[in-house]
Amino acid sequence: MDILYTEAIPNQDQIYKLYDCFGWNNFLILSKESLHQAMVQSWCVISAFHQDELVGTGRLVSDGIINAYLCGLVVHPNYQNQGVGSEIVQQLVNKGHSHNLHIELFCESDKIKYYEKFGFKVFASGMKYHALP
Repeated sequence: MDILYTEAIPNQDQIYKLYDCFGWNNFLILSKESLHQAMVQSWCVISAFHQDELVGTGRLVSDGIINAYLCGLVVHPNYQNQGVGSEIVQQLVNKGHSHNLHIELFCESDKIKYYEKFGFKVFASGMKYHALP
């Protein structure tokens, strides 16, 4: 299967459709425009296309000097377990390393083993802000 990996940012509809496969749009509650803007404002985006269909994407959010945070890694269910996510992660890590960035990520505990394959190690506990009652 020929997958094209590129730093080109997908259009609004492509991103929204891919995120919708996982219910992320219901969680994020963002318009197509806002979701696309988040991608545009990222330090680096890697997108995977099969023909003209977006089948995976991931991004680094960074200050460009010290840290980069890998986030938004998603691969269409029909393309999972075929190396698409691995290639996206590897390209993002390589890009960050080429700029001497410390690459970090937050993930759910069931995803830890996946990221350990790439050299990530658990080093801290993540927290998320929730407004007090």
